[in-house]
Order: sequence, then C-alpha cells, then structure tokens
Amino acid sequence: MSSKSTIVGIDLGTTNTSVAAAIGTKVTILTPGDGTRSFPSVVSFPEPRQVLVGAAARARITTDPGRTIASPKRLLGRKHADREVQTLIGGAPYPSRAADDGAVVVEIDGESYAIPQLCAHLLTEAKRIAEQHLKQPVTEAVLAVPVSFDETRCRALETAARLAGLDVVGLIAEPNAAALANRYIAGFAGLIGIYDFGGGTFDFSIVDVSRSRFQVVAAMGDAWLGGDDIDTVVAEAAANQFWRQHKVDLRRQAVEYQRVRFACEEAKRTLSTASSTTLHVREVLRTTDGMVDLKLALDTRTLARAAGAIIRRTLDVCQQALRKAGITGDQLTGVYLCGGSSQMPAVREAVQKFFGVPIHAGVPPEQAVCLGAAIHASLIAARRSSPAIPTPRV
Repeated sequence: MSSKSTIVGIDLGTTNTSVAAAIGTKVTILTPGDGTRSFPSVVSFPEPRQVLVGAAARARITTDPGRTIASPKRLLGRKHADREVQTLIGGAPYPSRAADDGAVVVEIDGESYAIPQLCAHLLTEAKRIAEQHLKQPVTEAVLAVPVSFDETRCRALETAARLAGLDVVGLIAEPNAAALANRYIAGFAGLIGIYDFGGGTFDFSIVDVSRSRFQVVAAMGDAWLGGDDIDTVVAEAAANQFWRQHKVDLRRQAVEYQRVRFACEEAKRTLSTASSTTLHVREVLRTTDGMVDLKLALDTRTLARAAGAIIRRTLDVCQQALRKAGITGDQLTGVYLCGGSSQMPAVREAVQKFFGVPIHAGVPPEQAVCLGAAIHASLIAARRSSPAIPTPRV
C-alpha cells in the first residue's frame, strides 16, 4: 500500500450513502456523476446474479418490491428474532429468514443474501465513485457509525467493508463526524450539541470545543428512530383514509403500498421548503368504473402532528445525554443539526423550543457526517506521513 493512497470517508446512511475525500487542503464530497452528492441505500436483484444499486435500484421499489431491499443498514448486525426486526420485516415485501447464527437473511429467487452482503454492494458503489474521482485504487476507508452501534453491529459493518474490498482503518460516531465537519464554522465553540436525525437512526452528542481538540462529553442514540418512521406514519394515515373511502387496504398490496410510501417520502421532502403539497399516487385501485387514484392534502402543520411522537422521542434521547453530562439544555452554546430529517420545519421548531439556545445548520446537514468521516481519514493519513501536514477543511 502506497503511503500516498487516499483514505476515503464513507457515510453508509439508512436512506442515502455518500463518500468524501481530502483533495489537497479541502475535503470534498465525491459525486456519483449525476449531479447528486449521494446515492440511495437501495439494492435490487432484477435477475439472478444481476445487481442494481442506488437510483436504479430505488426506481424498482414501486415496480418490483419483492426483489428490492431499501435501508439494509437497519438490519445490519441484528437478530431475526429481535422485536424491532420482526416489526420491520413483517411489513417488508421481500422474504427473509433466520440464519444459523440468528442473523437476518433475505431470500430472492432461491438465493440467500446476508445483510453484510447487501451493505457490501452499497460500499462497493461508494468505492467505485471514489476511484472514478481520484483516478487511483481505493482500498482504505473510515466509516461513520451511529452512536447506538454496539460491537456486534460494528463488526458486521467491517465485514461488509471487507466484502467490498475495503480495509476499515477507523470508525467514527456519526455525530462526532458532524462535529468535525463543523469545527471551522464561525461561532462553533464552547459546549455544543450535535442533533443527528437520519433516515433510520437518531444520535445526540454533547461536545466540548473550548480547546484546540474537542472532547465528547456525552452521547446517546436510538437505532430504531429516523425519518423512515415518519414516512410510515404518513403512509398508514393515507392507507387508512383510502380504506375508509373505498374499503380496500393498500397495505395488503405490496406494489401499491410501496408506491404510497415512496410518495410519502417525497411529500415530506417537499414540505421542508413548501407550506403544503398533495400526496398523489395514481391508479392504485382498479374498479368497474376505471382506475382510482389516492389523493391526500398535506401541509406542514398536519405533518408536524403526524411526526410529533417521533420528534418527542428524539428529544427524550437528548434529555438522556444531558443527564449523562450533568447539564441542562440551556447551558449549551448552540445545537448543530445534521441528517436529512433535521430539515423538517417541525423538527427545527421542536429543537429550538426544547433547548432554548441558537440552532445552526452549519455544514449542509445531509453532508456533515460524510465530510467529518473524510476529515478523520485525512488525520489518519497525516499521522502516517508527517504531523506537520495541516488538517484539510470543508
């Protein structure tokens, strides 16, 4: 291994995966080539021994859900018999079973796929993107992990990396990575809270950045709490309304219900910047009078009510971290948001009210974890070569 080889940072997110690297004195998100800064964490098997990942796989959620697996990270390192796992796979359109060691195995067209294998396909795509940008082989990476990942789940992630041809040279907790990414933002000083609300996990860290090297004071997380859960609540409400109108339960129709969930996610994203939208899923029911659409008017207030219990759960995790640190929320200098779900207006309002201190976006929330992982990677590379090399900035 050449000492000049680049160590990349990867954020294997529940919803999206991204990769970044230090290029010169700047850490940069490496784009897939379609103008986006990440790709969907979705794997699909349209034919035996044919694998699609990213956007091409996500497009199949609504057409071939039985061969398409979204958010495999939620199952990584978990037992098939776990209550949360049973809740998740119970509504999944693809078949699964328990492996000899109790782990989850997905079965498609007679082939069995362990969850690390599915995650490996996502990491392989991140590796490909990095190699395309850097014009060199990429064999080492720093991976960001949720605070709630225990040793078993971290080992499962490392197994996925090895299957993708990557040597894991470091793991960094996702909110700590976000703190690294924001460390050079003006005003990032004192006792900082990092509120990381992603697609499938929620983490909160309290970081002391009053010195040159910041120190994590306390961190708590919930591995089964994320934006996906908000999508589920909205989809359930839409399905219930459709049942009341037409006496048909869309949840029993795999393809149609996946289309509803897809539309709910899109509506949630729209309501991050707009005050209202229409959840519209075309032709979900065939009747003697023709095809019937699902339509549901949504606004930010309705979404806030639907997501209220989930948002309160994130604040419960924050309260646990505050107790662990022995402080109250108003003793923080500020709270920095990261993760795509933190962009919901209802989330920002709830966080502001709970802490009563300035709320900041800083580095773009959906990029902060990946950029922080790449900064951590650059620090490892710098220690290998020379301590005099400056730390790249975002």
